[in-house]
Amino acid sequence: MKNITLSTHSLEPVLKKIEALDKTQRLLICIGTVVLFLGLFWLMISPIIDQTKQYQAQYETINTQLTVAKQKAMKLEALKNERKMKEMEFRKVMKALPETKEIPALLTSISQAGQGTGVEFNTFEPKDEKNQGFYGEIPVNMEIIGNFHNTLMFFDKVTSLNRIVNIRNIKMDVAPAKDNTAETGTKLKTTCEAVTYKFIEQNPAPAPVVGKK
Repeated sequence: MKNITLSTHSLEPVLKKIEALDKTQRLLICIGTVVLFLGLFWLMISPIIDQTKQYQAQYETINTQLTVAKQKAMKLEALKNERKMKEMEFRKVMKALPETKEIPALLTSISQAGQGTGVEFNTFEPKDEKNQGFYGEIPVNMEIIGNFHNTLMFFDKVTSLNRIVNIRNIKMDVAPAKDNTAETGTKLKTTCEAVTYKFIEQNPAPAPVVGKK
């Protein structure tokens, strides 16, 4: 209380001088005091405003980066789904490609399909494998004798096997007279090529040999 009293007493001369001034001068002093306080307030708050602007700019930058990251994440998810679909399609195709050990059984299935539909084989000649990159073609030259209906049934059975077999280069002609009788009717001689496929595993490239120092 003593300090406050002394402080008040010390201001009394100043207050008396202000009271002695006219109204205009007192008003100017009030305005000057307000301006002084506003100036001090601005000096105090200006750094805070600048810091706030920096934080706002950083927030906008981070928000933009987050938006871009979300868009990339959505694209990545779509690419993952597309990759899964492609892998499923690839596995499905791979199941239809016979392995090397299955080729003899597949050729037997083709031959049995002919016997089951009533066609006769004059020629059944597997040819050399043709390398086409990641898969190989295994052609079989065939010459069969049978009526038109039986021949079509044979083609349908072959192409319906659980492994991929294509019939191509089909040529049909009337069979020789010895194969045509009154009982069997007109038969056709058909030459064609049955082609099946197998997957060729790619051997990994050998590791480079590092020489001794």
